[in-house]
Amino acid sequence: MNDQFDYKTGFIAYPEDSSGDIGKKAPYVDHGTDIPDKSRYYSKEESELEWEKLWQKVWVFAGLTQDIEEVGDYFKYDLGRESFIIVRTAPEEIKAFYNVCPHRGNRLVYNEFGRAGKNERNGKDCFTCCFHGWKFGIEGELQEIRDYIIFRDEVKAKAHGLIEVRCEIWNSLVFITMDDDAQPLLEYMDVIPEHLKVFPLDKLRVLRDLEIEWDANWKTALEAFVEFYHADNVHPEVIPFSDTLETQYDLYANGMSRMFIRNGYATCRVDNRDEVSEEMKGLVSLYGGNPDDYKHIKGYEWRKAFCDTKRKWAKRNGHDFFKNLTDDQVTDDWNYHIFPTITINVFSDGLLIQNFRPHATDPEKCVYQAITMCLPVTDPEQHVFDINSFGPEAFGPKGWDGTVRPNRFRPSKLEDYGHVLAQDSERVPEVQKGLRSKAFKGSLLSESECRIRHYLAEVDKYLGRG
Repeated sequence: MNDQFDYKTGFIAYPEDSSGDIGKKAPYVDHGTDIPDKSRYYSKEESELEWEKLWQKVWVFAGLTQDIEEVGDYFKYDLGRESFIIVRTAPEEIKAFYNVCPHRGNRLVYNEFGRAGKNERNGKDCFTCCFHGWKFGIEGELQEIRDYIIFRDEVKAKAHGLIEVRCEIWNSLVFITMDDDAQPLLEYMDVIPEHLKVFPLDKLRVLRDLEIEWDANWKTALEAFVEFYHADNVHPEVIPFSDTLETQYDLYANGMSRMFIRNGYATCRVDNRDEVSEEMKGLVSLYGGNPDDYKHIKGYEWRKAFCDTKRKWAKRNGHDFFKNLTDDQVTDDWNYHIFPTITINVFSDGLLIQNFRPHATDPEKCVYQAITMCLPVTDPEQHVFDINSFGPEAFGPKGWDGTVRPNRFRPSKLEDYGHVLAQDSERVPEVQKGLRSKAFKGSLLSESECRIRHYLAEVDKYLGRG
């Protein structure tokens, strides 16, 4: 391993530019070396400032278009003290509204997923308030006030429908913003739509959807997933086949960032890079390949065997879009942070969306969500890749066709997360505890943690400290 490191250059994942412009190293952004103020992770005042100046201004991931395929289908999305209804209003149109009845403030929908009811008077789709029976159409219009005659004219004149919020779609992912003046979503995301345009995320289906309240600030939780510096200690099982050191980190506009985690070969952490480990053979076997077919390939170039196996897997299962992917996109984890709430681990055959949302009242809690998505398989003997248990033992269901959307669940024990996420989930609350220690002065960040400085700088812009 080369002990020399130029922090302005960093590590370059694809030195031969094997993935073209989308794989190029981004220009260096210097956010300095100051120690972040640790109080921003537990201060009530900071939390209130974020709510007023950040969360009500940014685009946030709300859900998936596949969960509202028919007109009248909806899902509920909660963010801090607010709640929203995202509903399909037409075959090609999705709208979002505050989930609040303008009569007395009751939440209109309580279920996470559902379908609008029918107004018996006019036969139209509607949401009915379960408190006093007011009805609202899926376009947000006020359809009916129960016992209309008991309201004075002056009150009836002030009655209105649901308040709409902006809603836009990127690659089957639904985003909303409370800011009417926010820039268009695709502009806000900077380079990410261009980088990932060859990944048809609408072909993926939900394998697992978990949500839980963590005893940690949303930033504490997020920061565990925007760097891979922790992998050797937290995820030692990935060392034989994943690059935990020479990870490329790129910073973009509007707080966006990414890292490349190269997979399927003997990295600089391995003593004998010629040797093909059992773990690397296991990756080939996971996708139905035979490691004996690649005996001529050394460990340091085993990515060739891994890539060839995955391309054959895709062809067997009818996933033609693989022909549009570079070899790097076929084998590696292209991990993006869409500021501020989500990270997406983009694999050629799967996607992990992790969502980090502020708690409604407690700055030392957050709402954590992880949606694991996979490409369906047609081979009844083929397992799908379960990202939550990343590695050669990451066997998902056999013959999984993705037709049944699993319910969202609240894990009661660490094993419910999947092996890898359980390792992170165990540590995040402990980090939050340490932030409170008199002995802790603030994070000492490496250049492998540059994405932390980057998103914090963007937060500061919104809070007026930029």
